[in-house]
Amino acid sequence: MCNKEQRLSKADLQRLVSQRERTNTLQTDKWLSSNGFNLNAFNCTHVKLLQAQKQANLILNEHQHLLTQEQRRTLENFKTIMANKRKREKLKPSAAFPILNISTKINRQLFKLARQRDRCTNTAESQQQ
Repeated sequence: MCNKEQRLSKADLQRLVSQRERTNTLQTDKWLSSNGFNLNAFNCTHVKLLQAQKQANLILNEHQHLLTQEQRRTLENFKTIMANKRKREKLKPSAAFPILNISTKINRQLFKLARQRDRCTNTAESQQQ
């Protein structure tokens, strides 16, 4: 066990806890901002809108090549609205549904592409044997 000399005082423990809390908060804030979330609006925005914002950012950053012009415009407009405090406060959770529908369509397309790629590699492997 620990000797009494090795034990931390209450003040030292408090300092370590607050230091760890600051580190965790900074990491969380960095992750949220890198995923397109406004830190000040995070607590007062409906969960569906946050989910839609996450999906819109992901699709626009990673899978833009699968979008039609109309879908791209819809996602960009949603991002613009979510960036504006007054417009975001007026949004209802139902505004997230078109964004989530686009996300579902893109996910289906990605799944089909992955399945086709897997089928091609499986047939190529079986022909080599």
